[in-house]
Amino acid sequence: MRAARELVPKARPEARLVAVRLASLLALRSRPDDEEEAYTALTAAQRPLRPGGGEHAAIDLMIAAMLLPRHLRHRREEDLTAAVERLKRAMPVLDQEAARDRPNPQHVAMMAAAAGIVRLQLALAHTGAQSGRPADEANEQRVVALLAEAERLSPQISSMTGMLHQVRDLQRGLVQGETADPMAMAEQLSIGDAGPFPGTAEMLGSTAGAIRASGRLGSSGDLQALDAQITVLEAELADPDRYEPDPASRLVTLAQCYQVRARTKSLSDDPSAGADRLRAQELATEALAVGGGSQDQARLVLGVCKLDAYRPERPDPQVLDEAVRLLRRGAGGTSLSPAMRNAARVPLAEALLARGMLAGDGDEVDEALALLTAHRDRLPPASLQHAVASSRVAAALHVRAEGTGSTEDLLHAADASRRATAAIGELSLVWAYDTALHWAEWSWRHGRTADAAEAYLLTLRTLNQMARAQLSRAYGELVLRRRTRGLVGRAAHALTRRRRLPEAAMALESGRAVLLSAALERDLVGLTGAEHAPVRERYRRAVDRLTALEDRAQREASRRDDPTFDGASTAEEQTGEERA
Repeated sequence: MRAARELVPKARPEARLVAVRLASLLALRSRPDDEEEAYTALTAAQRPLRPGGGEHAAIDLMIAAMLLPRHLRHRREEDLTAAVERLKRAMPVLDQEAARDRPNPQHVAMMAAAAGIVRLQLALAHTGAQSGRPADEANEQRVVALLAEAERLSPQISSMTGMLHQVRDLQRGLVQGETADPMAMAEQLSIGDAGPFPGTAEMLGSTAGAIRASGRLGSSGDLQALDAQITVLEAELADPDRYEPDPASRLVTLAQCYQVRARTKSLSDDPSAGADRLRAQELATEALAVGGGSQDQARLVLGVCKLDAYRPERPDPQVLDEAVRLLRRGAGGTSLSPAMRNAARVPLAEALLARGMLAGDGDEVDEALALLTAHRDRLPPASLQHAVASSRVAAALHVRAEGTGSTEDLLHAADASRRATAAIGELSLVWAYDTALHWAEWSWRHGRTADAAEAYLLTLRTLNQMARAQLSRAYGELVLRRRTRGLVGRAAHALTRRRRLPEAAMALESGRAVLLSAALERDLVGLTGAEHAPVRERYRRAVDRLTALEDRAQREASRRDDPTFDGASTAEEQTGEERA
């Protein structure tokens, strides 16, 4: 196309056609220098055209289609404003061209498609402008109307409009707390045929897969979906024939998957966590070398990997300094959306907490607490994210209480943990477990046996639910090693100290019962033979004991709540149970 541009005299109409086609190829390749060259070529081709004409409007649409991704990469408001202005200027002209009666039906269809695409682009622009801000009902209605008109004018882009509807619904479920089960919605997210947008279906398919994998991991701790997503992304990365317009973005996405899997495995002392973390660092470093619009995200991944590699038993201040430096730079980057910038406060706060604890620096602990509080307060109160953020704030309050030793801080941290545990409830098994466990361990260390008993019981119940949610025994056992060393013993001891004896016994039985359940229910093949009859019999006896203990715990709880209950007989009964 460049050679053709040199051959065509600039005054000829064909010169404009060549310039537009060259700009299209450059925009599709999407390198930073290509993008600038395409923008220059299009604006030069548009300059001699009369505003209000079809060609002028079509070039407006092309330029806007380039400005919107540029805004997402660099977050410059002027790019979004210019894109919206051009789209609004092009829309009535393209509508008029689409309604004009012409002898060539292909031309009419092409103009109708352009009229639909301009509305789709406007809907994307309004959605992007709303990112990270409070819900605006007027803007929502505007987007819905634009998508409906786009689909009417150009039915071939219905897959794109449908996908955008699903993503908006999912965002409302995840971020705004408007959906009872956003993870179930994520499972139903489908892309379909991308119509006239080459390469878009594959890109959006990868995005949808990442949403589903992270949703399963966050709700139930399921690592299998993350494994599958990593396999898909690695295959795409290794494909020599695959064209990737923004390779840094895919590298960062894959690095994030490895980093999340490494952190999840490390919580269970899995020896392969280190290899995943090194792979994440390798990919993020490669993304930094490639350049493009994902630099800040790559720095965030590198910073989190550095933080995860830090070991309190072998403290290395340089590791924490490097993590804080990378995370500060990544969180302050201009390429992040408001929502991503808010999320980036979390790993930065974690690094500051670790460094503040190591150096005994209360100012850094306070800064971390302020970052986590700001992160929480920017999230809708009814959402899963807000409940998770409240859990993080409670954990930071515990760290501050450890440092100050103030009774007021201790009580404030305990109250925050109790409220965070209640808020997260059944929204996320993983976060409910981690929140309750942190509360339990903190209460155990500070001798608050009533809180420890309550928190440990909740921790064990959630752990059992997480283990049953896994699709294989291997992952069930991985979950049952998630920071569980000494958990059952401490739980039973705390419950015994509070004279909750049936629940203490139930805590001791539950771990074994869950593993046997996983063996029989998930890996039933191979355990049905006569030689495995003793295993099945032990399982049945464990279940019977567990059921009896649960029934006794419920009866005792109801009797404690009964105001007519005689405490003397209770003491006598408990003494017998204690001997048993």
